[in-house]
Amino acid sequence: MFAFCASTPKVAPERVEAMHEAKDEETVKACTMLGRFVGSSTQAGEQGLLQARAEARIKCAASGATDFVYDSESVSPDVVTVAAKAYDCGTPK
Repeated sequence: MFAFCASTPKVAPERVEAMHEAKDEETVKACTMLGRFVGSSTQAGEQGLLQARAEARIKCAASGATDFVYDSESVSPDVVTVAAKAYDCGTPK
């Protein structure tokens, strides 16, 4: 039997805060997509959703993203997952 444990990358809080949350994909259409990252939490309710969003955002920051868009959210009794797409939109002006 194999067990795999995903961990959240270590990223400076300033790096995470420097990213811009785009409201939709139209806003980042001229940017380069770096990937789609998923955060999850086993906590229930709003706290779980906040934790999953934070994990997805940290993973986007670790990819070098300047911008990100929350792509989807899924809430079930056992786990909350949030997917975010990371983009490189160049140097902020």
